[in-house]
Amino acid sequence: MQRCIDSIREQSFKDFEYLIIDGCSSDDTINVVKNNSEIVDYCASESDDGLYFAMNKGLALARGKFIGILNSDDSYEPDTLEKVKETILANPDTSIVYGAMRYRSDLNSKHFIDFTELDKKMIFHPTCFVSNTTYHRVGNFNTKYKIAGDYEFIMRCRKSDEKFVGVQYILATFSEGGESAKHKFKSVIETTRVHLNYSNESVIKIVVRSLYVLISIYIKLTLVKLHNWLKNIKEK
Repeated sequence: MQRCIDSIREQSFKDFEYLIIDGCSSDDTINVVKNNSEIVDYCASESDDGLYFAMNKGLALARGKFIGILNSDDSYEPDTLEKVKETILANPDTSIVYGAMRYRSDLNSKHFIDFTELDKKMIFHPTCFVSNTTYHRVGNFNTKYKIAGDYEFIMRCRKSDEKFVGVQYILATFSEGGESAKHKFKSVIETTRVHLNYSNESVIKIVVRSLYVLISIYIKLTLVKLHNWLKNIKEK
């Protein structure tokens, strides 16, 4: 959490508000927020029904023209907001600005998924900045989803012909181990639902690819269990 807050404090562009929505977490989030109160405009800590309920709560409070959503383990680059502002000024009719991302486990990495690839995979949500008016036009996150709600929202934006502008700059650093990593099967199933509802690909192609991914995950998990079992036998 501290790393996330520090990345906001270090922004070269200062005209923003910072809201923290906490679902009554059992860690020291509230103490961290109190120790950094000068940078936090608003903090809510109360139980909710999941990630997208919390995000929608934040959207209802946000007053900025564009909104970025960052999980507590992730962080922005020092010039992220400056780059986003420049992109918006250069593209005044844009609805969504998004960019490249790197993984915390490999800080030398750079990953970018283009809007044109949305039928197969999601652009990196930690790099997305969506206009407030877009949320009013398209709607907030669908809370029926527990893992792929951000993907469903972005696909809904594409269906509504919102304008996407991608930049090649690294805008965020992502920490692995989130909900999609913890619940891989559920993540694939929800993603398949999004594809079936919004993708331009054929149903057969979507289902075959999803089955392939599910089988690959099952095999990988089985091999890990087998490896651990053999390791335990060897140690005994």
